[in-house]
Amino acid sequence: MLFAHQGLGVEIFSPLGILILVIGVTFTVGLPVAMIKFGKKD
Repeated sequence: MLFAHQGLGVEIFSPLGILILVIGVTFTVGLPVAMIKFGKKD
């Protein structure tokens, strides 16, 4: 965690932390899956 030692971290179980986590998982998992699924077929 980049900001954890500076005291700027987000509490992971707060609504904001969960929201950030969900967005992060959506981008890291959903984006490649969507690109594979809806990508151009040669």
